[in-house]
Amino acid sequence: MNKRRPRSDDVLFISAFVAILLGVAFLLYTTDTIVGVLRAWPILVMAVGGVLLYLTMVRGASFPFFFCGLLLVLEGAFLLALVLLGWRIAKSWPLGMAIVGVAGLVSGLVAKRRFQVFYGVPSIGFTILGLAFSVFSFGLVKDTFKSFITVWWPSLLIVGGISLFVAYGLSRRASARRVEGAEGRVRTVAGKANDGSRRDGDPSSGP
Repeated sequence: MNKRRPRSDDVLFISAFVAILLGVAFLLYTTDTIVGVLRAWPILVMAVGGVLLYLTMVRGASFPFFFCGLLLVLEGAFLLALVLLGWRIAKSWPLGMAIVGVAGLVSGLVAKRRFQVFYGVPSIGFTILGLAFSVFSFGLVKDTFKSFITVWWPSLLIVGGISLFVAYGLSRRASARRVEGAEGRVRTVAGKANDGSRRDGDPSSGP
């Protein structure tokens, strides 16, 4: 009986989630917001991501599966926004790149419960690069990306070096914490052992 209950809960949650997404898709069609229900295909991407997110959260969130689920949900919402706004992917792709960085950062914080270098630095890098490319892709500056990168490409080396310094500092800090924790455990065990030996050697301590 206890084994069937979690499965029924899974079915209820997934069914409710899929029903809501299907309702949104058909509502966009019946209100003529989207011409042709097949253009709402990004909702299917969101549905798959939502199922992965639910399963990882219920069964234990692991970084790869949580990242895939969150990425599908966010990218599906992004693609649906492109359809609704009429934007071209060739123009808007940098925002999708930034979303990859956000998904990686959030997934790492949820799965690992603390900031770690191996996912934090690449995620922040993807987010910054995606937002930077978006400035040129959406024409927010007069210069083209080609002319900008021709002059300012050395700044990428500077940013990369700063990122490596940050990663180095975080890695050293984490290593120092692990060493301090190990030394603290050793001192605790040694203190308990010494206390026990003193009690054994003290006649007044009793049998």
